[in-house]
Amino acid sequence: MNEKLFWLHIKKTAGTTTRSLLQPYYVEVDRIKKPKNFIQATPEEYNDIINNYRVVLGEYQFKRCLFARKYLYPENWDKLYSFAFSREPIERCVSMFFYLFWKDPKRFKGMANNLKQMINNKKIMLNTSYAFDVFLDYVHEARLSDSIYSPLGNHFTTHTATMYDDITDLEGNILIKRVFRVESLVESINQVFEECRFNKRIQSEGLRMNKTKNKAIYKPNNNQVKKIQQIYDKDFEVYENALY
Repeated sequence: MNEKLFWLHIKKTAGTTTRSLLQPYYVEVDRIKKPKNFIQATPEEYNDIINNYRVVLGEYQFKRCLFARKYLYPENWDKLYSFAFSREPIERCVSMFFYLFWKDPKRFKGMANNLKQMINNKKIMLNTSYAFDVFLDYVHEARLSDSIYSPLGNHFTTHTATMYDDITDLEGNILIKRVFRVESLVESINQVFEECRFNKRIQSEGLRMNKTKNKAIYKPNNNQVKKIQQIYDKDFEVYENALY
């Protein structure tokens, strides 16, 4: 019997590409129009459901591996080949910024209105660096908030969540078998297939990756880097210890 896999999608780490490459061993469900919940799903569908930020997990919202071990796979969690991909935190943070805000500041009306008010009050020009400062302030506020909907909603809060919290238990023990670097996506997935005894292998030739198009356009300044290091301090450790 083949060992079954469990992939935890960390936002802004090539999720769309990974879902595609994991086929047919990763079962997808509707995550947008009529999102499925666990009670109406089969165990094969649990993985894609837990990767959907729209499915609220209460106090486990940012402890998804712990939720999976406790409620979804209580009998066979240790038998699953569980893994996730880690992205260099500064690069991931810049990607979050362009995806969540700079690409469409009206997407989050609260952020846009606050920016407009600050700009009017201080007579300053909205530029990328200033906007990134405001973005980091919101990320910091989201990490401190006791509500998943504050300050800018569940979409923002889940997409800026730390990887470390999602893959550890309450004592800080890592719950998944492997953490790979997203830069080695193909090699890593092939290793997963090999260790799960699946016949499929992926060729990297011709594979298109969704990379941060704007990372060459904006480089965080020293103060911003320090703030990212404070917010995602444990994620830097996870990335440094990741395979490949």
